[in-house]
Amino acid sequence: MDEATEHRVPGVKYKKVRRHRQETTVIDGRPSTRPVGYDAWEPQPPREWDETILRALTCIAIVFLVVAAVGTAASIGGLLAPLVPGLVAYGMGTVFTLTWVYCLGIEWLNRVSPQRARPAQIGGWVALLVGMAAVYTYGETLGHPEAGIVGACTDLLAKGAWWLLLRHHAVPLSDRVAHWVTDQEQQLAGRAMLSDRITRLNRRAAYQSAIGGKEYEAAGAILATEQATTALPPAQEQPAQALAPQMSGQPTGTVSVQVPPPPAPPAAPVPPAPAPPAYEEPAGSVSVQVPPPPAPPAAPAPPAAPVPPAPPVTPISGGSMAATMRQILKADPKISDDDLTAQIRAAHGDRPNLTETIRRTRSRIEKAS
Repeated sequence: MDEATEHRVPGVKYKKVRRHRQETTVIDGRPSTRPVGYDAWEPQPPREWDETILRALTCIAIVFLVVAAVGTAASIGGLLAPLVPGLVAYGMGTVFTLTWVYCLGIEWLNRVSPQRARPAQIGGWVALLVGMAAVYTYGETLGHPEAGIVGACTDLLAKGAWWLLLRHHAVPLSDRVAHWVTDQEQQLAGRAMLSDRITRLNRRAAYQSAIGGKEYEAAGAILATEQATTALPPAQEQPAQALAPQMSGQPTGTVSVQVPPPPAPPAAPVPPAPAPPAYEEPAGSVSVQVPPPPAPPAAPAPPAAPVPPAPPVTPISGGSMAATMRQILKADPKISDDDLTAQIRAAHGDRPNLTETIRRTRSRIEKAS
């Protein structure tokens, strides 16, 4: 008896399987390994009756759906046959059944979100009622209303079977879990949408940069000019830089704004002091007028500090590559392609196929000039 057979557990079902193990034979110090087959017994899990029943119910629901779709298509096709060709009439008949089947699929995809599945549920029942009415109308037309009622109930039974099956698979979520799931879906959907939008814009920008021509270069120059106009001049940036040392001791995220004190109110006019009474000299006195002392000489004004010359104005970068190339060619029309490429790379950075792009753009600029 095999070793695996001796350790069987009573009550557990086993299955016989074929396995292989490596067997090594050593002769004169030289090993040789070969696979050797043997029989073993593996324990088998018990049958999952819930899974078996669920599969059987799914098969029954599929059979109900096929029968209902064929019956509804035949009935509605016979009703519409006098109006349209037979093939078209029976094709239109399948629409009535496939409509509520389509709504079942949407309901299955949103089985964890009852609010999103509600429109599909309502639409499915409306489509079912319309199909049942069409089947009953066909039976009434043939003079067999009872047959029309029985045929209409076929769709109702199939729809009910699938409704119960979806209700079994649906997982009710609490408000907190449902909100968390919705929040995660929104973040993922927003990230995917933004990624697609950026990819599309980059693809369009690369295409326009390659074949945009003079119009694209002119638009780039206009945008660069507007950006330079809206930028703050250096004179307005100095107060902000002066406030930086004062803001170093404040917590992150706060901004210190120094508000100038309000202007002092004008001083009230001081009333003039009353003039002293006139001095009356006694009789016989001599009046002597003493001249005022001479004013001290004015101090010579310090010489004015020399004004440093204004620094040369540097053109603002940010224009298109073609505009920069025109400026370089205007200054040096006989510049070599290698020097031109080096200057463009220093101004706009390296790009794929930069040499070929500069060669085509220079040829176009020289032809235009």
